Parts: sequence; C-alpha cells; structure tokens
Amino acid sequence: MDSPVATNIPVVLITGFGPFRSILNNPSWQVAKALKNYREWNCPIHIILEEVDVTYDHVSTKVPEYWLKYNPTLVIHIGVAAGTAGIQIERCAFNDDYCHVDNNGTLPEDCRCVKTDAPEMLTTLLPIDVVCAKVERRTNLPVKVSGDAGRFLCEFIYYQSLFIDPKRTVFIHIPELDETFTIENLAETIQLIIYELLRCVDPLPCLNRDGNYLINTNVPKTTL
Repeated sequence: MDSPVATNIPVVLITGFGPFRSILNNPSWQVAKALKNYREWNCPIHIILEEVDVTYDHVSTKVPEYWLKYNPTLVIHIGVAAGTAGIQIERCAFNDDYCHVDNNGTLPEDCRCVKTDAPEMLTTLLPIDVVCAKVERRTNLPVKVSGDAGRFLCEFIYYQSLFIDPKRTVFIHIPELDETFTIENLAETIQLIIYELLRCVDPLPCLNRDGNYLINTNVPKTTL
C-alpha cells in the first residue's frame, strides 16, 4: 500500500518505456529508476515510477489511469531518441499519422491518438525554453527544445498526457547511453529539469527567499 503524502509535497510521475525489439533494458526506464533512487534530492518530492509497454493499447489505457490515480503535480515522460547529441524537451505532439507498428505489431485506430474532439496538435504550456537555458548553464550536457517527438510511442504518450493537462506535462528525449551520456549524468540533468519545472507548476516547499534549493531536514523525503 502506498504511504500517505503530505499535501505540500509535489508529486512527480515519471514514466519510462519497457523493452523494445532487441533492447531488453530500455535506457529510458533505467534513467527513470535512477531518478527514483537518486541520493541528492534537495527537497521532499514524491517520486512515482511507471514502466510503460511499447504498445498503443497500453498507453491509451494506462495514461488516463495514472492521472486519475496519482493526481500528479508534474508528469515527466522519458524516451530514447537514437542519434541525438543531448537531452531534448519536446514542445508538442500531434494527434494523427501514427503509422509505425508497436511491439504487438499493431497500430492505433485510424492511426490517431485521440479519436474525436481533439486538436491536431497540442503544446506544453510549461516554459521549456527558459527551463532549458537555465539547466544548460548548470550541467555539462546539451539540453535543447525539440519540435519533433517522432510520431511513435514517445509522441503518442505525450499527446495523451497533453490532452489531459498541458500545464503539467513534458516529454524528455534522452540519447543512447555511452561514456558521455551515462545513466547518472542523464539522471542528474533531468533532476535539474524537474526542479525548474516544479517552480512553474507548484512552488517547492523548500526554497529560500532567493529561490535557491534548501535541504529541509525536518521534512522526510518521500518515495513509494
């Protein structure tokens, strides 16, 4: 059973994808798990992890369930973009043209994400340009805004959450793991992104007057 969460503690839902074709250990899920166990959260944040199957039906069913179950302050979807040279925060997602089959060899009905009464494109309402600029000054990894989430499960899950609440949703693409882009380095940078995004969604309970992060030893760090 999940432990109770204090009302002033931000709830951050982080998803990563499960196995995809020959990739048994999906880097997006590895980084998500690293964020869950990360030692250096400087304020109490309730981290919730969900591993998502690389199938349209699973995403369509589970994403609305997660929002209802957790009522998250912030939703972070993580996926892998092969060939990229840094972290990318996606600006938007489209509703149609999902023509690549998933792990089950299936496509969404009419190749659409949401079938009726849905805009062709949805954009996050979080200030990701400002967030990228701030985070890039504090990390050695490139952090950029992207306008192309790939028209596969990454963009599909992003549209699902943006359709529910674009003020609390972002999608983060990470590169493939190597000597530069390690699980630890990527998790550290995404942690900074989460801090900055939470400033825009729900003020953190442990900021001083200058807006700097504080370690509040009187409030226990809460995880599932």
